[in-house]
Amino acid sequence: MSTPSLARWVALPVGVLAVSTSGILIRLTTAAPLVTAAHRMLWSAAILLVVALLAQRGDLRRIDRRSLTLLAGSGMLVALHFALWTSSLFWTSVASAVLLTDTHPALDAVTARVLLGEPTPAAVWAGIATTLLGTVVIAGGDVPLGARALLGDAMALGASLTFAGYLVIGRRVRQTLGIAAYAGIVYGIAGVVIAAVAVSTGLSLVDFSARDGLLYLGLVLIPTLAGHTVFNWALRYVPVSVVGVAVVGEPVMTTLWAWLLLAEPPATTAILGGAVTLAGIFLALRTSQSLP
Repeated sequence: MSTPSLARWVALPVGVLAVSTSGILIRLTTAAPLVTAAHRMLWSAAILLVVALLAQRGDLRRIDRRSLTLLAGSGMLVALHFALWTSSLFWTSVASAVLLTDTHPALDAVTARVLLGEPTPAAVWAGIATTLLGTVVIAGGDVPLGARALLGDAMALGASLTFAGYLVIGRRVRQTLGIAAYAGIVYGIAGVVIAAVAVSTGLSLVDFSARDGLLYLGLVLIPTLAGHTVFNWALRYVPVSVVGVAVVGEPVMTTLWAWLLLAEPPATTAILGGAVTLAGIFLALRTSQSLP
């Protein structure tokens, strides 16, 4: 199997499976959302930067001013993404937060076309439309009500917008920078930004329970390193629009995790919408096989 095929058919499904645990793990924490997001990013960055120093020192030495600017921009977008995403889970339902955060595929395709010149075939657009239709069906069974839920929805939409920009920058920088170096720097910048905001609002970064510490470790190892970092690796071989549409499988898997771990069986709309979403993902991945 070629590396691009490995990225499409192995890395992306594994990444979706891993990242789908994020909402469940975050909802189980008791610390402030910003504290959770800061620890998640800083711990992940520490691990990846050690790997980069051991195996990718050449890449680190080759970082020029332009790449550093892009890395800083990506880090800021990641900081906003995780701060908004983590917070949204406590203001609206898990299903709504995941759904709205994963409305970014159309943004991914548009920004990749404008900024990177990447073509998006009509069939991939069809796959994008199908996945979004599936997520709308899922949302139909969990329509949030009230000002608090609406604010959470707005946070999730903000997380979607920042994720799209993060993927586009990653697609460009990953062509010349190893995954550990790229993700380590980006996560590190994001962690420092989130931690600074948390401390400035009076939150303590060291006052968390042992249980939360274990949940942080789970967030680092599963949805971050095995999820987001795998997506970043795939960006070197797979167009942004395809990575973006694959990530929309997250609501389907999150619904399954909620059923298995939180004893919340999916509604009929979740089952139907999940099937439509998976069909759209398959269409986009199959079509992308002919793309560079």
